[in-house]
Amino acid sequence: MYEHEGKRIFYEFGIPIPPGKVAFSIEESLKIAEEIGYPVVLKPQILGGRRGKAGAIRFAENPDELKKHAKELFSMTLHGERVSRILVEKKVDIAHEYYMSLMVDFYERKIIALFSTEGGIDIEEVARTKPEAIVKRHIEPEVGLDQFIGLDIVNQLGIKGKKALKLASIFHKLWLALKHRDLLLAEINPLAETTNGEIIALDARVMADDNAHIRQPWITELKKKRAGVESLEHKARERGISFVVLEGDIGVIGNGAGLTMATVDLVKEFGGRPANFLDIGGGAGPERVIAAIETILKLGNIKVILMNIFGGITRCDLVAKGILEALRKIDLKIPLVVRLTGTNEEIGREMLKQAGIEAYTDMIEAVKKAVELAK
Repeated sequence: MYEHEGKRIFYEFGIPIPPGKVAFSIEESLKIAEEIGYPVVLKPQILGGRRGKAGAIRFAENPDELKKHAKELFSMTLHGERVSRILVEKKVDIAHEYYMSLMVDFYERKIIALFSTEGGIDIEEVARTKPEAIVKRHIEPEVGLDQFIGLDIVNQLGIKGKKALKLASIFHKLWLALKHRDLLLAEINPLAETTNGEIIALDARVMADDNAHIRQPWITELKKKRAGVESLEHKARERGISFVVLEGDIGVIGNGAGLTMATVDLVKEFGGRPANFLDIGGGAGPERVIAAIETILKLGNIKVILMNIFGGITRCDLVAKGILEALRKIDLKIPLVVRLTGTNEEIGREMLKQAGIEAYTDMIEAVKKAVELAK
């Protein structure tokens, strides 16, 4: 979900958020800032993360600064998504930042609660450099996370008194939001303590379970409202391909979710940075292969494309045909590494060979080559 959508859910369950609204133009941004009062923070609303690292979180003390920043933000493309909306919020004076989240642990089939006194940065980085600053607790489904459990979690990091009670209350409300809205992830980073002692959610990273739409009609309504949003992932779905934006520079195309996920994992294993997950599905013809390559190129930061095809339902010769058609249609200026094995693989590899493309049969060899080229 977009940040403002996640925050709306938080607000419904009593979690404090800063005053603010979404703007679709510079004029709207100015109007909202006038309503809530300066200084304000401008936050582009995209489905990817790490906006701060991309220099996309801006602060404005007056209308002139806001105009300048809003103009720049509305011209940005972040993680393959054009910025079409900005959340304009009241700037908060921060005394300390915490991290708080609840998510589904599919392996344990439980919810896992995470809390850290090191908010505002990647939790993975905290886990690596300062593991003692994180508490992890599996929540028994039939018990849930009440304020007592929340208090026990924050107490483990030495937080006591009124502050601990406030944080425990937020944890309980986050649990209620996750439970009653069928969320897979409810993350607040940072959860800020202000200079006047308030606890407030400055960000919201929320994922809802699409399969829960029968119980949660708001999911369907939200998708209807979003129908016009020009997101890369949305456009990919319309073209029949499953696509998720990651944060690397090696484009990954596979056929079948399992094979594609294994390819993403191997890229990471051998020191590469996968830029995406893209599954063209079984029985994919040339049109879908072309759509896949075009979609990945729109990310803009790709150094190499790795295509891993196991021809079961999908015929390797049809995939090869799609690759060749794509190369005729697209002026591909980056290397393409292909692993092709399965039904009609000899025909497919010969077609590619005649076009000057060597197709690997071994998955690990192909992945290593892609990582090497990217570096």
